[in-house]
Amino acid sequence: MFRNRFVSLLVLTTTCALSSCGGGGSGSSGSGSGGSSGANYGCDGGCAHQALSTDDVRQILRQAVTATSQLGKAGTFAVVDRVGNVLALYQMTGAPGTTTITAQIGAAGGLEGAVVPSTLAAISKAGTGAYLSSQGNAFSTRTASQIIQEHYLPGQSNQPGGPLFGVQFSQFSCSDVTLETSNSAGPRPLPLGLAGDPGGLPLYKNGDLVGAIGVEFDGLYTVDRGVANTDTDDEERVALSASVGFAAPAERVGDNISLDGRSLRFAYLSYGDVTLPETLDEINDANLQSVSRYCRAEIRGGVPFGSVASGFADSSRAGVPSMILTNGGGQRFPTRAGRPLPGGVQLSGADVDALLDSALLTANRARAAIRTPRDTAARVTIFVVDDQGTPLGATRSQDAPVFGADVALQKARTAALFSSSDAGGVIGSAPGLARNYAGEYAAFTGIPLNGSYVFNSRSVGNMARPFLPDGIDGTAPGPFSLPFPGVGVGNTWSPFNTGLQFDLIAAAVLSGVTNPGGVPSSCASIGVRLRNGMQIFAGAVPLFRGETLIGAIGVSGDGINQDDLVAFYGASRRGLDYAGHTGSGDVTLGFNAPQERRADHIDLPTPQLRLRYSNCPEGPFIRDNDQNGCEGL
Repeated sequence: MFRNRFVSLLVLTTTCALSSCGGGGSGSSGSGSGGSSGANYGCDGGCAHQALSTDDVRQILRQAVTATSQLGKAGTFAVVDRVGNVLALYQMTGAPGTTTITAQIGAAGGLEGAVVPSTLAAISKAGTGAYLSSQGNAFSTRTASQIIQEHYLPGQSNQPGGPLFGVQFSQFSCSDVTLETSNSAGPRPLPLGLAGDPGGLPLYKNGDLVGAIGVEFDGLYTVDRGVANTDTDDEERVALSASVGFAAPAERVGDNISLDGRSLRFAYLSYGDVTLPETLDEINDANLQSVSRYCRAEIRGGVPFGSVASGFADSSRAGVPSMILTNGGGQRFPTRAGRPLPGGVQLSGADVDALLDSALLTANRARAAIRTPRDTAARVTIFVVDDQGTPLGATRSQDAPVFGADVALQKARTAALFSSSDAGGVIGSAPGLARNYAGEYAAFTGIPLNGSYVFNSRSVGNMARPFLPDGIDGTAPGPFSLPFPGVGVGNTWSPFNTGLQFDLIAAAVLSGVTNPGGVPSSCASIGVRLRNGMQIFAGAVPLFRGETLIGAIGVSGDGINQDDLVAFYGASRRGLDYAGHTGSGDVTLGFNAPQERRADHIDLPTPQLRLRYSNCPEGPFIRDNDQNGCEGL
């Protein structure tokens, strides 16, 4: 039987395997960690929110310019706040105006080989550092590179794909979650999605995440293809120099977070490896850049996270701290009922509130996978949609990473669409290459994509890997993926060309790159069912009343098994009862799908191969001895 080959994101551990645990003052926490022990304030979501001032931003730019000049080079730098507002975009005289997208594996198609403005690359790199981090974890673009490739860890063979495989195709301008208003509300779009190219680092003040710096000048927008070595990257060196005085806490960097017993990577350099002169270079305001939809040629201050103006306002729900998404004023996704369905089985407003309460309380009980210290609660974003993917309500844990807002909705819509009776017809009607995948699925499973079996985002992701079983080199791709270079011909897989996921949004993404002022209103070519695109890693389940699909719930912000737990357990009878909503949902299943229709019951023609449905972590709850929280749900 095909066992789950995705990374199990286990309890956080503090480790010195890849970084020293010593250090003091404003110096490094150890070679290769990229964090500063002087920035340790013990924050984990409870510290007061700070903001970058215009003087801070100017200081960061001066440090970036000075460090780049020391290398005899010229670069492009973006500074963003936590919700993605571009506070400054600066291009040194003589800096390369473009960079080339390539995973350097000989792949063809998708974004491979695209030549894009360096300004857009710098913005995406900065946004990634901000969006993946929080008071409880500090991740960089190098961290992102590690968790989106065909193997985790990159450079090793016959290993499962990265735990956030596919997350790079999120946060686009065409999403209905990202905002492009004239105020400071986020999340703001990232022109190239989330980046895996080293050179994007988060920025902190008094232990609080306040933004990030992105650096681009080497002409390649790529990924790190191996973690066994410690190659020096000049863009990362400059980003580290630029962050002096705004360093990530050493206790929070990826090196000190263990996933499946393996430390993540934050930076290959430490603050002991960089030296700035006492007198920094001045910057020339004439070199500040303006990009339509992203920024003016100016330096501005950031906005404190948790405020209404930031787009993520502190609130409370079900008796625990939470957040709502705002547009700088009112709530963006208030609770509402789903579209009418025969027999009145649609989700009611009360059902949506019950699901949001249950999922949020589940997250508050769950042991996080990507946060320190140990036994910290998971922090996530939660979306409920109806069967057509229309948002019916959303909530967030306080201090959840920003990237999860867009991704949670992507996951929910993916589960709803692929569980629908018309899924094959909708995908088959897509223009271009995307239309072929419904037929590939039917050939792979022996059944059409017609709702007879239903999918969560994990089981969809099983079929969106370039190797199936996941990570086994040389095997054929899943029906929603592409062959790995050297295994197939024509369009081949890379982190910049993932198959159906990218082909559905190709036109919108390319439009946003070539014409930032003219982005389509929907990312996916099939319309609003996947308006902000699809997602191919775990954290969403379809919702049912009896045998009828009525919607989906999507969760993102922590480890994939934690996201699965919050969605699956949150929709279950057990989770709803714990939240006090004993009258919502089926008396046995809550809102979960009938067991016999779940994707793990598909009898695949290939022997010993099975899809997976939800995969909850062992011992999921803090201060609870229950080892199998999802058993029997």
